[in-house]
Amino acid sequence: MVGASCIGTDTTKHKLLEIELIQAKEKAEESDRLKSAFLANMSHEIRTPMNGILGFADLLKEPNLSAASQKEYVDIIEQSGFRLLNTINDVIDLSKIEAGLMKIKKSTVNINEIIDYQYNLFKYELEAKGLKFSYAKALPKETSLLDTDSEKLYAVLTNLIKNAIKFTDAGSIDFGYNIKDNFIEFYVKDTGIGIPVHRQYAIFDRFIQADIADTQARQGAGLGLSISKAYVEMLGGKLWLESKEEVGSTFYFTLPLKQVS
Repeated sequence: MVGASCIGTDTTKHKLLEIELIQAKEKAEESDRLKSAFLANMSHEIRTPMNGILGFADLLKEPNLSAASQKEYVDIIEQSGFRLLNTINDVIDLSKIEAGLMKIKKSTVNINEIIDYQYNLFKYELEAKGLKFSYAKALPKETSLLDTDSEKLYAVLTNLIKNAIKFTDAGSIDFGYNIKDNFIEFYVKDTGIGIPVHRQYAIFDRFIQADIADTQARQGAGLGLSISKAYVEMLGGKLWLESKEEVGSTFYFTLPLKQVS
């Protein structure tokens, strides 16, 4: 009986090992597929603006080019250059994060001034798109000082607002912050297309996001949310979302409430 029991135990262990090996193999294959999709997307994001820069630079050589056409071509080259630079910067930032080389540089930050800056930065773009734009601040200016990394806070808010603009064709975008216990809770709320529940887990993953079939969702390198999540966690907070299809999305992130007296 003892021998039979040992044989049964060995068989069970063998089956469990087989299952674990199969699961590991499937995970590795999925990882390789998603990385391939990500690299293909990145290749597209680099080639597209480069083609714009080279193509319109060549058109500038045409004789008797009108001033209006010249300005149009230069504007397109400039826009393509900014798009390419943003993609390269995102890749560099992500590489630094994964290598543990990204540093936190804390200083005294006036969060109300950051909110005002973001509003002024994007208000004309939203007006041009016909969207309402509003913000809310929970603290008066004199007490809205925070000990944090201003560049990373700027980057996270900018990424979230840009994302909201990208996926909102009508309605409004609201952003701001509230005080929740020992944290400041920032939010960016839109009335855009929303995100299906089964895809919400994917949007913070640079590899999975690149594999989304929706062509609109694949415009851009797909790194902004991954970088934003990493920044927020480096600063001691967390980033999450609430979303409903055809209703809109709200992104939240927290930072420790370390006010400066």
